[in-house]
Amino acid sequence: VVSTQSTEMIESSIKKSLHDEFLSLCLVMWVKSIKNVTRLFSELLYQSVTSLTADSARVIRIVVGRSEIDLNQIKSHYMMQYNKQLQLAVQQKCGNDHAYSTIITMIIKN
Repeated sequence: VVSTQSTEMIESSIKKSLHDEFLSLCLVMWVKSIKNVTRLFSELLYQSVTSLTADSARVIRIVVGRSEIDLNQIKSHYMMQYNKQLQLAVQQKCGNDHAYSTIITMIIKN
């Protein structure tokens, strides 16, 4: 089991040693996914719905892609980490696109 402190040290080392920002980002995401994939997807969803412009494509990819795997765990982690229901966060950020918001929130709800 890798501790949180070890993970942070690994991420920091990757960022310092690699000058290629894209490669660095990929490796950091890989380390995060090894540590806790549920947390990673929860963080990505949070980033997507809290940015100035909602990243609808990312939300769709994660929600649809994880819907039959671990979406319930991601929803639970999201609630625990951010004290807000994922479904409500998506509705509030993406509510102006009613069809998209309705379909995504239905997937999240079920």
